[in-house]
Amino acid sequence: MSHVFITQFHGIKRIWLFPWEQSDLMYKLPYNFHSLPNIKDPDYREFPALLYLDGYEAVLKPGETLYIPSGWWHYIQYETEGYSVSVRALPSSLLEKWRGFKNMVFTRNFDNIMRRLFKEKWFGYKVKTARKRASRSTRKQKSFLI
Repeated sequence: MSHVFITQFHGIKRIWLFPWEQSDLMYKLPYNFHSLPNIKDPDYREFPALLYLDGYEAVLKPGETLYIPSGWWHYIQYETEGYSVSVRALPSSLLEKWRGFKNMVFTRNFDNIMRRLFKEKWFGYKVKTARKRASRSTRKQKSFLI
């Protein structure tokens, strides 16, 4: 849950950014920091909630720096070979610091234990939960459009 500054030195990189509040629309897996769909080439039939995502796309060229706020989802595609440097900064709010601490200490370890104990059954539960949350979030989005 840190802020990230990515500075591109060589090559070109495309980055998509989405606010933390849209996690359910991205089919975020519970107790994890990944989502199910391929954001670059989405299958909207399988993942219809992606239609409601409202994010940003940036193309980072040499000499440019992109700021990614704490908690924002990002997907990076390398357009050409190159290199960059990412610098992290702790968030200023206590809530964001707590989220970061909780993710590092509790969430990641809990998920690792559950994967070892329940293997595919645990992954199936996470996929089912992510789909259910995305469906619920899609219904909320539709109600705002009416």
